[in-house]
Amino acid sequence: SGIYRIVRGRVNTYVLNDVESYITVIDTGFPGTTPHVMQLVHDIGRVPQDVRHILITHADLDHIGDLRSLVKATGARVYASAASQTFLKRRRSPPHLRLTTKVIADSVGFFVLNGVHVDHIVADGDMLDIAGGIRVIATPGHTPDHVSYFWQRERALFAGDLICNLADGLSLVSDCWMHDITAARQSAASVLALDPAIICPGHGEIWLASQAPAQIELLRIPLSAKNSSQHLG
Repeated sequence: SGIYRIVRGRVNTYVLNDVESYITVIDTGFPGTTPHVMQLVHDIGRVPQDVRHILITHADLDHIGDLRSLVKATGARVYASAASQTFLKRRRSPPHLRLTTKVIADSVGFFVLNGVHVDHIVADGDMLDIAGGIRVIATPGHTPDHVSYFWQRERALFAGDLICNLADGLSLVSDCWMHDITAARQSAASVLALDPAIICPGHGEIWLASQAPAQIELLRIPLSAKNSSQHLG
């Protein structure tokens, strides 16, 4: 479907290669991810200037840590929610982290997020004119600023840290990394109603309905109770 996954430190960065819209990157991973993105761009026969869009799901360091570097390397436009923009400006992580982790993340973020600018504020229900249409869905829960992106043509959901797909299969992230579990369950219900054929999580393997259709049903049924995965935040 033109979707590529780069994994660094158990965190996924996605590259969407579309003929008309060029290249879109979803989340930028930890600092140091940009060389890997550039290598992939080269491997698929593109050049850095073909990276036109960077979509941010939320302002955790493991998802925006290399944003400044990737923008510098490509000149791409940055898309993020208004709440994420606020955290980026402050160079602070959104609320949900344990104190020790937050101190480390904020300390690193203070340096790597200096000068980061959001070009396009996204909101729930927006339809981005990218790759035939990418829908923005507000999905708070893991963090209050979280959004997901639904590529309509391929029914591909870029779920960020709303849903992970680790050893136990599809699930919400662990309670210990959750800002608001009730909001997360509601967010998950809203994106699952779109009937995605592909789920691209922030952590874990890409899920394909054609290969594991039963997993999404198991996620739907216990949204009011199930939440047992391990997650890095």
